[in-house]
Amino acid sequence: MRIFLLVLPAALSVAACNPTPGPYANGPYTGPGPGPRTTYSYDSIEYGRIVSVQPVTMRRTNDGDQIVGAVTGGLVGAVIGHQFGSGTGKDVMTGAGAIAGTIIGSNIASQGGTYTSYAWTVRLDNGGSITVIQMSNQFRVGDRVSVVRSGNQVYLR
Repeated sequence: MRIFLLVLPAALSVAACNPTPGPYANGPYTGPGPGPRTTYSYDSIEYGRIVSVQPVTMRRTNDGDQIVGAVTGGLVGAVIGHQFGSGTGKDVMTGAGAIAGTIIGSNIASQGGTYTSYAWTVRLDNGGSITVIQMSNQFRVGDRVSVVRSGNQVYLR
């Protein structure tokens, strides 16, 4: 039974660290191409030419994963800490193990996954420039693009 109590939280903590794709894993729009009745909603469109591209490493942010990691780490730490000491010392070790496990589990879960995206720098026709981070690598330096602003999102098309 003790082995089960030690193995179960460890298995749950490994499962909690499974990375999931970020919100732009497949680009900002994956629906059908423009058709005769397709409408797009956007705030503004500017045009320009791509002048540079840099790969960037993005870290997935999912507070749920970090919470699960902290809780699981705390449970594992408490179980391990409870194996040491006796009397009041056992209680202290259980608490210390829970605190240490929470910190470690939260840190492990927050480092759960990264992915590569691209920082596209566009020289706009109006003379300004903008850098847009987008996962899609369908563009090349020198390509003419549309910079679409829709709500709080900016993407290239």
